[in-house]
Amino acid sequence: MAQCTITATQFKAYFDRGDFTYGADLPAIRDSDIDKAIAEMEATINQDIYPTESICQTAKLYLSAHFLSLDTGAADSGGQPSFNQTSRTADGISEAVQIPDWMSQGEFGFYTSTYYGQKWAILTKPYIDGAVFSVPGSTRP
Repeated sequence: MAQCTITATQFKAYFDRGDFTYGADLPAIRDSDIDKAIAEMEATINQDIYPTESICQTAKLYLSAHFLSLDTGAADSGGQPSFNQTSRTADGISEAVQIPDWMSQGEFGFYTSTYYGQKWAILTKPYIDGAVFSVPGSTRP
């Protein structure tokens, strides 16, 4: 597949429903923040697994949003790491959320810490899974 690219302008157009607040002054998301997230995404993604440019661009947008979300979360928390939440309680109400094992274990665990990373994993999983079949028989010298 040909090189598929995304830009900060495409990112802002795709996530235009309040996912992020864009602007030139902090705490708004600046183009340089998006460019940084895109660079981090490019360092980790294998674009050749996606069958079309459209799917590739969508996956890149969500993975960039994942990195941007992590960066803004780190800025808000003073750099404290975040971990996947499995339960919470407030005013006597309890909620537990279970992420499927294939997402929370192994290489996908890092991406389940944000909504955008989960979306990327769901978009990507069909292209990295494979089927292994055995065929009965033998070989002869």
